[in-house]
Amino acid sequence: MDFNARVIPLHLHPLGFIEVFTRHGADLADLLRGTGISPAMFEMQDIRISYLQQQALVRNGIQQCRKPGLGLITGMELDWSFWGTLGYTIHSSPSLKDAGEAFRRYLVIAQPYYALMVSRPTTYIDCNRRVVDPLEYAADEAYDDDIRQFTLEFRVAMTSRLWTLCGNPAARDTDVHVTLDYPEPGHVELYSQLPCKSVTFGADKTAISADYSYVIKPFRPYRRRAWRKLIQQCEQELNQAPVDITFTDRVRWHIRAHFNPDIDLEQVARGMQMPPRSLTRRLAAEKTSFRKLLHSVRMEIATHQLRSSALSVDEVAEIVGFSCASSLRRAMKKWSGTTISNIRERQGIEELMP
Repeated sequence: MDFNARVIPLHLHPLGFIEVFTRHGADLADLLRGTGISPAMFEMQDIRISYLQQQALVRNGIQQCRKPGLGLITGMELDWSFWGTLGYTIHSSPSLKDAGEAFRRYLVIAQPYYALMVSRPTTYIDCNRRVVDPLEYAADEAYDDDIRQFTLEFRVAMTSRLWTLCGNPAARDTDVHVTLDYPEPGHVELYSQLPCKSVTFGADKTAISADYSYVIKPFRPYRRRAWRKLIQQCEQELNQAPVDITFTDRVRWHIRAHFNPDIDLEQVARGMQMPPRSLTRRLAAEKTSFRKLLHSVRMEIATHQLRSSALSVDEVAEIVGFSCASSLRRAMKKWSGTTISNIRERQGIEELMP
């Protein structure tokens, strides 16, 4: 990633940060000092800034506002319009799963550095039938401590809002829980304002979780047409965005986002708004096929579930479409070159991904 490349749309997160920072006491001139951003750029079309410019803006905001937990504050107050078209999907998504997958896929429009997230599974189902989504990403390691903390707290707040707004309110259990792998900070009272049932500090991992039905079960059936139109617009914006995502990775995302053991080429082609033959030809040009990608995604999901959750091998086999645990064990050995026992001992998942 070239941190000097101008790939971040100014009118999305950066302007949202500016709105929140100035609301909390930052002087605009001081906030923009040294960033290469000027007020005249606010009204221009398709202005993009670099990651170094965005980091300078956030660092100035931290210094100007002088408020502990500014990332949480920003995540709680940032208007959804600063996510662009994607932000409006929160009011029409059929389920929290659909909303979460959309935000995962189209985050790269606002923050291209997170492009790798598109093609790798992160969420998993735990043994108590709760969906768990880790909130720390490898991409965060590129930041210094202040920016990393701002980014993480911003994500915790935004994700809590998303899960509360898009989860199924008719589910038996609607509680959303957040766990954090760091001790209580001095601004712990801000965490009590998060729209979730509980926040636990000093946990094994930083993650958000909720009941399976709350996340997966669809609702809002009369908004599906609006949802489809918005997703079509997001897909067009992604195609025009300066992000380095191969066609293969885009197909991989569609398979994973809508994965079930019976997913087929035609279903994915419809989601990508293209004829099945065109999809097949483009994959062939990148020396792969739909069948290979489907198997790869199935095994990646299985690997992630085995490594991250406490589900039995039989339960994981059922999720990814194998007839029994023995079939999954044989397929895993052939695909990864290692055994399920080794995976459950938490060996590096990256080493298992082809």
